[in-house]
Amino acid sequence: MSKYKFAKPNEEAPKRHEVHPVMRGIGCIMIVIVPILSYIASALLIGTGFGSQVIPPAWYGRITFPPLLTRLTGPLGDLIRSISSIDHLAANLVMTVVIIVVVGGIMSMIYGYIYEIFGPPKYGPTDEPPPRIKVKRYKR
Repeated sequence: MSKYKFAKPNEEAPKRHEVHPVMRGIGCIMIVIVPILSYIASALLIGTGFGSQVIPPAWYGRITFPPLLTRLTGPLGDLIRSISSIDHLAANLVMTVVIIVVVGGIMSMIYGYIYEIFGPPKYGPTDEPPPRIKVKRYKR
């Protein structure tokens, strides 16, 4: 009998682990919820003057468009006029991006810790941890 055993061609390959649909749904919801909650939080923070030392004062006003764009008619003109009527829009958007980055970083760290605790083992059934050998430094 030979020393090595090869897999038979008619054997099925093991199925790869797929992400559970519930987890995909949670991720999809988080993609929508985090920006919305971040915008609401930034609107509350900017309304109290938070970040006025860092954000330029011009961003606390309304966004102005060139006169050519404000004279447009139809849906594009309505959109431009509605955007230019929002107070603190530039500051809100900047603060929203900052809050999204901070919340995303916190969620990533929490996910990493949870994955480390409840995730699969570091080594599989056929793996062996690296040997713990102290090597002496070579001196000439």
